[in-house]
Amino acid sequence: MIGGFFAVLMRIHLIEPQGALVQPETYNKLFTLHGVIMIFFFLVPSIPTVLGNFLIPLMIGARDLAFPKLNLLSWYIYIVGGLFTLYSAIAGGVDTDGRSIRPTAARIQTRGDGCRVGVFINGFSSILTGLNFIVTIHKMRAPGLTWFRMPLFLWALYATSIIMTLGTPVLAISLFLLALEHLFTSNLSPALGGDPLLFQHLFWFYSHPTSNHDLAAMGVVSEIIACFARKANFRIQDRRIFKRGDRGAGFLVWGHHMFVTGNPLRG
Repeated sequence: MIGGFFAVLMRIHLIEPQGALVQPETYNKLFTLHGVIMIFFFLVPSIPTVLGNFLIPLMIGARDLAFPKLNLLSWYIYIVGGLFTLYSAIAGGVDTDGRSIRPTAARIQTRGDGCRVGVFINGFSSILTGLNFIVTIHKMRAPGLTWFRMPLFLWALYATSIIMTLGTPVLAISLFLLALEHLFTSNLSPALGGDPLLFQHLFWFYSHPTSNHDLAAMGVVSEIIACFARKANFRIQDRRIFKRGDRGAGFLVWGHHMFVTGNPLRG
Protein backbone atom coordinates (compact mmCIF):
# COMPACT_ATOMS: atom_id res chain seq x y z
CA MET A 1 0.00 0.00 0.00
CA ILE A 2 2.82 2.41 0.83
CA GLY A 3 4.71 1.66 -2.39
CA GLY A 4 1.49 2.00 -4.39
CA PHE A 5 0.71 5.32 -2.70
CA PHE A 6 4.09 6.67 -3.81
CA ALA A 7 3.28 5.56 -7.38
CA VAL A 8 -0.07 7.37 -7.27
CA LEU A 9 1.66 10.57 -6.18
CA MET A 10 4.09 10.27 -9.10
CA ARG A 11 1.23 9.78 -11.57
CA ILE A 12 -0.60 12.83 -10.20
CA HIS A 13 2.61 14.86 -10.43
CA LEU A 14 2.94 13.97 -14.13
CA ILE A 15 -0.52 15.26 -15.05
CA GLU A 16 1.25 18.40 -16.27
CA PRO A 17 4.54 18.27 -18.26
CA GLN A 18 6.30 20.61 -15.83
CA GLY A 19 5.04 18.71 -12.79
CA ALA A 20 1.98 19.65 -10.77
CA LEU A 21 2.53 18.37 -7.26
CA VAL A 22 6.06 18.09 -5.82
CA GLN A 23 9.58 19.42 -6.26
CA PRO A 24 12.08 17.46 -8.43
CA GLU A 25 14.02 16.15 -5.42
CA THR A 26 10.77 14.97 -3.82
CA TYR A 27 9.81 13.20 -7.04
CA ASN A 28 13.17 11.39 -6.99
CA LYS A 29 12.49 10.30 -3.42
CA LEU A 30 9.06 8.98 -4.37
CA PHE A 31 10.56 7.14 -7.33
CA THR A 32 13.32 5.60 -5.24
CA LEU A 33 11.14 4.47 -2.34
CA HIS A 34 8.46 3.16 -4.69
CA GLY A 35 11.05 1.03 -6.47
CA VAL A 36 12.71 -0.25 -3.31
CA ILE A 37 9.46 -1.14 -1.56
CA MET A 38 7.74 -2.73 -4.56
CA ILE A 39 10.75 -4.82 -5.63
CA PHE A 40 12.35 -5.94 -2.38
CA PHE A 41 9.30 -5.96 -0.12
CA PHE A 42 6.51 -6.96 -2.51
CA LEU A 43 7.60 -8.52 -5.81
CA VAL A 44 10.26 -10.84 -4.42
CA PRO A 45 8.28 -11.98 -1.34
CA SER A 46 4.75 -12.03 -2.80
CA ILE A 47 4.25 -14.94 -5.19
CA PRO A 48 7.41 -17.00 -4.53
CA THR A 49 7.35 -16.73 -0.76
CA VAL A 50 3.65 -16.52 0.12
CA LEU A 51 2.31 -19.05 -2.37
CA GLY A 52 5.38 -21.21 -1.89
CA ASN A 53 4.78 -21.48 1.84
CA PHE A 54 1.19 -22.55 1.32
CA LEU A 55 1.42 -24.69 -1.81
CA ILE A 56 4.80 -26.48 -1.80
CA PRO A 57 3.86 -28.83 1.09
CA LEU A 58 0.43 -29.47 -0.45
CA MET A 59 1.79 -30.19 -3.93
CA ILE A 60 4.61 -32.53 -2.84
CA GLY A 61 2.68 -34.34 -0.09
CA ALA A 62 4.61 -32.99 2.91
CA ARG A 63 3.29 -31.83 6.28
CA ASP A 64 5.36 -28.62 6.28
CA LEU A 65 8.47 -27.06 4.84
CA ALA A 66 11.80 -28.62 5.70
CA PHE A 67 12.78 -25.95 8.26
CA PRO A 68 9.70 -24.38 9.89
CA LYS A 69 11.73 -22.40 12.45
CA LEU A 70 14.03 -21.08 9.73
CA ASN A 71 10.89 -20.08 7.88
CA LEU A 72 9.67 -18.09 10.86
CA LEU A 73 13.10 -16.48 11.24
CA SER A 74 12.97 -15.31 7.62
CA TRP A 75 9.64 -13.62 8.39
CA TYR A 76 11.09 -11.76 11.38
CA ILE A 77 14.10 -10.68 9.30
CA TYR A 78 11.73 -9.40 6.62
CA ILE A 79 9.88 -7.27 9.19
CA VAL A 80 13.12 -5.81 10.59
CA GLY A 81 14.35 -4.92 7.10
CA GLY A 82 11.00 -3.31 6.31
CA LEU A 83 11.15 -1.18 9.46
CA PHE A 84 14.60 0.14 8.53
CA THR A 85 13.34 1.04 5.05
CA LEU A 86 10.25 2.79 6.42
CA TYR A 87 12.49 4.69 8.84
CA SER A 88 14.52 6.00 5.90
CA ALA A 89 11.28 7.18 4.26
CA ILE A 90 10.18 9.00 7.42
CA ALA A 91 13.64 10.45 8.11
CA GLY A 92 13.87 12.33 4.80
CA GLY A 93 13.72 9.76 2.04
CA VAL A 94 16.29 8.59 -0.49
CA ASP A 95 16.71 10.21 -3.91
CA THR A 96 18.95 7.84 -5.86
CA ASP A 97 16.51 6.97 -8.71
CA GLY A 98 15.66 3.59 -7.18
CA ARG A 99 18.92 1.80 -7.99
CA SER A 100 21.71 3.93 -6.45
CA ILE A 101 23.49 3.86 -9.82
CA ARG A 102 26.95 5.36 -9.80
CA PRO A 103 27.87 8.14 -10.35
CA THR A 104 24.32 9.36 -9.60
CA ALA A 105 24.59 8.07 -6.06
CA ALA A 106 27.62 10.29 -5.45
CA ARG A 107 25.50 13.43 -5.97
CA ILE A 108 22.48 12.58 -3.84
CA GLN A 109 21.38 14.93 -1.10
CA THR A 110 20.22 12.21 1.29
CA ARG A 111 22.49 9.40 2.39
CA GLY A 112 19.84 6.70 2.55
CA ASP A 113 21.89 4.47 4.84
CA GLY A 114 18.74 3.23 6.60
CA CYS A 115 17.26 2.14 3.28
CA ARG A 116 20.39 0.24 2.31
CA VAL A 117 20.53 -1.45 5.71
CA GLY A 118 16.87 -2.43 5.32
CA VAL A 119 17.41 -4.01 1.91
CA PHE A 120 20.62 -5.68 3.16
CA ILE A 121 18.75 -7.25 6.09
CA ASN A 122 15.82 -8.26 3.91
CA GLY A 123 18.22 -10.11 1.63
CA PHE A 124 18.85 -12.68 4.35
CA SER A 125 15.13 -13.37 4.44
CA SER A 126 15.17 -14.16 0.71
CA ILE A 127 18.23 -16.41 1.07
CA LEU A 128 16.73 -18.41 3.94
CA THR A 129 13.41 -18.78 2.12
CA GLY A 130 15.11 -19.95 -1.08
CA LEU A 131 17.19 -22.51 0.82
CA ASN A 132 14.09 -23.77 2.61
CA PHE A 133 12.19 -24.25 -0.65
CA ILE A 134 15.11 -25.99 -2.37
CA VAL A 135 15.65 -28.46 0.46
CA THR A 136 11.91 -29.13 0.77
CA ILE A 137 11.49 -29.90 -2.93
CA HIS A 138 14.62 -32.05 -2.98
CA LYS A 139 14.06 -34.11 0.15
CA MET A 140 10.36 -34.19 1.06
CA ARG A 141 8.55 -35.22 -2.12
CA ALA A 142 6.03 -38.02 -1.75
CA PRO A 143 7.10 -41.47 -3.02
CA GLY A 144 6.69 -41.63 -6.77
CA LEU A 145 6.77 -37.86 -7.31
CA THR A 146 9.82 -37.74 -9.53
CA TRP A 147 11.27 -34.54 -10.93
CA PHE A 148 9.46 -34.82 -14.23
CA ARG A 149 6.17 -35.59 -12.52
CA MET A 150 6.25 -32.39 -10.49
CA PRO A 151 3.78 -29.65 -11.46
CA LEU A 152 5.08 -26.70 -13.44
CA PHE A 153 4.48 -24.40 -10.48
CA LEU A 154 6.99 -26.34 -8.38
CA TRP A 155 9.55 -26.11 -11.17
CA ALA A 156 8.95 -22.36 -11.35
CA LEU A 157 9.37 -21.98 -7.58
CA TYR A 158 12.50 -24.13 -7.60
CA ALA A 159 14.11 -22.00 -10.31
CA THR A 160 13.09 -18.82 -8.47
CA SER A 161 14.56 -20.17 -5.22
CA ILE A 162 17.90 -20.71 -6.94
CA ILE A 163 17.88 -17.06 -8.00
CA MET A 164 17.04 -15.96 -4.46
CA THR A 165 19.85 -18.08 -3.03
CA LEU A 166 22.60 -17.30 -5.54
CA GLY A 167 21.75 -13.75 -6.56
CA THR A 168 20.89 -12.07 -3.26
CA PRO A 169 24.42 -12.34 -1.79
CA VAL A 170 25.68 -10.33 -4.79
CA LEU A 171 23.19 -7.58 -3.94
CA ALA A 172 24.40 -7.63 -0.33
CA ILE A 173 28.01 -7.21 -1.46
CA SER A 174 27.10 -4.31 -3.77
CA LEU A 175 25.17 -2.54 -0.98
CA PHE A 176 28.13 -3.07 1.35
CA LEU A 177 30.48 -1.50 -1.21
CA LEU A 178 28.12 1.44 -1.67
CA ALA A 179 27.98 1.93 2.11
CA LEU A 180 31.80 2.01 2.23
CA GLU A 181 31.75 4.55 -0.59
CA HIS A 182 29.43 6.86 1.32
CA LEU A 183 31.23 6.44 4.63
CA PHE A 184 34.87 6.50 3.46
CA THR A 185 34.83 7.43 -0.27
CA SER A 186 36.97 4.40 -0.88
CA ASN A 187 36.20 1.92 -3.61
CA LEU A 188 33.93 3.18 -6.40
CA SER A 189 35.30 6.68 -6.94
CA PRO A 190 37.39 6.97 -10.16
CA ALA A 191 39.37 9.80 -8.55
CA LEU A 192 40.80 7.24 -6.13
CA GLY A 193 41.40 4.55 -8.73
CA GLY A 194 38.03 2.87 -8.26
CA ASP A 195 35.69 1.60 -10.95
CA PRO A 196 32.38 3.50 -11.14
CA LEU A 197 30.87 0.65 -13.18
CA LEU A 198 31.59 -2.00 -10.56
CA PHE A 199 28.39 -1.26 -8.66
CA GLN A 200 26.32 -1.42 -11.85
CA HIS A 201 27.77 -4.80 -12.78
CA LEU A 202 27.05 -6.21 -9.35
CA PHE A 203 23.60 -4.63 -9.17
CA TRP A 204 22.43 -5.89 -12.54
CA PHE A 205 23.98 -9.34 -12.08
CA TYR A 206 21.47 -9.69 -9.25
CA SER A 207 18.64 -7.57 -10.60
CA HIS A 208 18.32 -8.98 -14.10
CA PRO A 209 17.45 -12.56 -13.05
CA THR A 210 15.48 -11.22 -10.09
CA SER A 211 13.40 -8.98 -12.33
CA ASN A 212 12.15 -12.21 -13.89
CA HIS A 213 10.37 -13.32 -10.73
CA ASP A 214 7.33 -13.39 -12.96
CA LEU A 215 8.42 -16.98 -13.62
CA ALA A 216 6.59 -17.96 -10.43
CA ALA A 217 3.50 -16.11 -11.68
CA MET A 218 3.82 -17.94 -14.99
CA GLY A 219 3.79 -21.19 -13.03
CA VAL A 220 0.55 -20.10 -11.35
CA VAL A 221 -1.02 -19.27 -14.72
CA SER A 222 0.09 -22.60 -16.16
CA GLU A 223 -1.68 -24.51 -13.38
CA ILE A 224 -4.85 -22.42 -13.36
CA ILE A 225 -5.42 -22.46 -17.11
CA ALA A 226 -4.73 -26.19 -17.36
CA CYS A 227 -7.13 -26.88 -14.50
CA PHE A 228 -10.11 -24.84 -15.65
CA ALA A 229 -9.61 -25.57 -19.35
CA ARG A 230 -9.39 -29.29 -18.49
CA LYS A 231 -6.46 -29.60 -20.83
CA ALA A 232 -2.95 -30.77 -20.03
CA ASN A 233 -0.11 -28.31 -20.45
CA PHE A 234 1.38 -28.49 -23.95
CA ARG A 235 4.93 -29.91 -24.22
CA ILE A 236 5.26 -29.89 -20.46
CA GLN A 237 8.72 -31.51 -20.39
CA ASP A 238 10.14 -28.82 -22.67
CA ARG A 239 8.62 -26.11 -20.49
CA ARG A 240 10.16 -27.60 -17.36
CA ILE A 241 13.59 -27.62 -18.96
CA PHE A 242 13.04 -24.08 -20.26
CA LYS A 243 12.28 -22.79 -16.78
CA ARG A 244 15.59 -24.08 -15.50
CA GLY A 245 17.55 -22.86 -18.50
CA ASP A 246 15.89 -19.46 -18.47
CA ARG A 247 17.01 -18.87 -14.90
CA GLY A 248 20.58 -19.83 -15.73
CA ALA A 249 20.65 -17.54 -18.75
CA GLY A 250 19.37 -14.69 -16.57
CA PHE A 251 22.73 -14.61 -14.76
CA LEU A 252 24.65 -14.21 -18.04
CA VAL A 253 22.98 -11.33 -19.85
CA TRP A 254 22.85 -8.48 -17.35
CA GLY A 255 25.00 -6.19 -19.51
CA HIS A 256 22.14 -5.08 -21.77
CA HIS A 257 20.84 -2.93 -18.90
CA MET A 258 23.97 -0.78 -19.06
CA PHE A 259 23.17 1.08 -22.29
CA VAL A 260 24.92 4.37 -21.53
CA THR A 261 28.15 3.02 -20.04
CA GLY A 262 30.01 2.18 -23.23
CA ASN A 263 30.38 -1.35 -21.91
CA PRO A 264 30.79 -4.00 -24.68
CA LEU A 265 28.56 -6.36 -22.64
CA ARG A 266 25.53 -4.13 -23.27
CA GLY A 267 24.88 -5.85 -26.61
